Amino acid sequence: MYPRLPVVLALVVLAGGRVHAAQVDALAIAQDWTVRRVAVRGNDEVSARSIAAVMVTQDRPWYTPWRPRPPFDPVTFRTDVERVRTLYRSRGYYRARVEYDIELPAEGTAVDVVLYVDEGPRVMVARVDVEFVDARLPEEDERTLLARLPVEVGAPFTQDAYERAQSALRTSFRQQSYARVSVTRHATVDVEQGTADVAYTVRSGAPCVFGPITIAGTRLVDPPVVERELAFRPGDQFRESRLTESRSNLLELSLFQTIRFEEGDGTGEVPITVRVTELPPRAIQFGAGYDTFEGFRGLAGWRHYNFLGGARQLGFTASVSTIERSILADFLQPHWPVHATRARLLFAQQQEDEDTYNLLRTRGSPRLEWQVTPRISTYAAYRAEYDRLRDVPGAVRRALPDAAPRDSVLSGMGFGTDWNATDDLLNPGRGFVLAASVEPVGAIFGGDIDFVRVIGQGRVYQPLGAGFLGAARLRLGTAEPIASSRDIPLFERFYAGGINSVRGYGRRRVGPLVDDDPIGGRSLVETSVELRHPITTVLDGAVFVDAGQVSLETLDFPWDDLEYGSGVAVRYRSPVGPVGLELGFPFDPPPGDRHWQVYLSVGQVF
Repeated sequence: MYPRLPVVLALVVLAGGRVHAAQVDALAIAQDWTVRRVAVRGNDEVSARSIAAVMVTQDRPWYTPWRPRPPFDPVTFRTDVERVRTLYRSRGYYRARVEYDIELPAEGTAVDVVLYVDEGPRVMVARVDVEFVDARLPEEDERTLLARLPVEVGAPFTQDAYERAQSALRTSFRQQSYARVSVTRHATVDVEQGTADVAYTVRSGAPCVFGPITIAGTRLVDPPVVERELAFRPGDQFRESRLTESRSNLLELSLFQTIRFEEGDGTGEVPITVRVTELPPRAIQFGAGYDTFEGFRGLAGWRHYNFLGGARQLGFTASVSTIERSILADFLQPHWPVHATRARLLFAQQQEDEDTYNLLRTRGSPRLEWQVTPRISTYAAYRAEYDRLRDVPGAVRRALPDAAPRDSVLSGMGFGTDWNATDDLLNPGRGFVLAASVEPVGAIFGGDIDFVRVIGQGRVYQPLGAGFLGAARLRLGTAEPIASSRDIPLFERFYAGGINSVRGYGRRRVGPLVDDDPIGGRSLVETSVELRHPITTVLDGAVFVDAGQVSLETLDFPWDDLEYGSGVAVRYRSPVGPVGLELGFPFDPPPGDRHWQVYLSVGQVF
């Protein structure tokens, strides 16, 4: 049936097991081969993951054993080998050699593909020249730009740095109003000497201003809504950063799938066409979660991103679990009362069935938000709610008689700020987040309970090399009863344990207990450290250690009495953020509690 197969096998034996290009073609003629395994040998400086990313020839992922093995295509494979060679050249390895073996099976049709890489020495940058034609930047700006160019003498010559330097030169001039700037590049690589001479020529053209603005592509969204989000007006000095800010403003509306700024021709001015592609204005969301203490959790939501026009938003969210049930309505009015702020109105109906109490809460909260910079935001909110507390055990009431009011009105303010300096809001890989809030609550605002609560937290994300990512967080909180109040209500106290806290422990199972019921505290410490690493292109793995504790006193952070938990996690990178399965183990669980906990999470745990 396959007359050429014996010939191919003979060639493989004579060649010592290495199949060359023409023989690969013979393989395809003799049989419909599939790929069992793709392996890389000899790659020290370029990871196997990076090599696999440029190849079309792939083996079947280990986590999909039900799928058929992918076919082996000789033309595609030969192109893949060239792609790997190009990858090495782009990283400065101009002497890299890439060979391959194709191992035939004794039975079946699945082959093993092995790439052998001899990376060789890397080409280094020996000289960098930048020639400015026409205008130059201010002396200090120019000196800073040249010092920070991605291409520098003594560094490896890579295609990425070579291109980024060109882009940096162009962007710097466009930021100084030279919209028509052009930057050409040239590199001379001496493979034998292992050096590269790099040169850039910058032709600035004349300074420009923004010209007429045209809005294109809108159907359901009024063009003035797009214009309102632009960070420039006709006649303003041209700056690249204003285009970037405008794009960010438009994306934040969640009304557009694509946004493109097209620059027209002109002398001294740049006409701008803002071309958008709209998204459906309504969205429906569903979510689910699980942990061994709370059981399954479900969430459903509906949101209109252009309610009554003007990019106003109206949303409703319902969530349910064995412990919490809630309905939340949220209305957002952008650019009110001034352009730099937006107003939000929240209404919530909640029911909590905790071990220590049952609570029925009705809350309304107007909120004013201000995006100070693209990375720093702040808010001020008023909080008014009616709380009905029931089913508090007698032992808890005796231990905390002033923390269990049956019916109460809570009224107060809230102020907070967030500084997000990460590279990705959904799945950060670098940077940090700092946040702080203060909540004064009391009779001065018309309520029955008086206290002040302060919370501060920080998170940091740092690449560690070899694909590893370190992540850490710290959260501190404290509360103090004031005026006529002598304690913090049970439903306003700090609790620790569970997902987003000390994993391995059950919900609220870290801290003081009265007859095995958690009573929370006035001060809180929580901290976590994670080591993350990709498993596949869509799956990440993590190991973690959490610690936390709650104190009954104000401003008493119990560092010397922390409870610890550790575990492992697997997370899938979905379009809405990571979806994770977390397995945690407590170091010292309360008597009778589980010695492990399982959590299903949506979004980053921290």
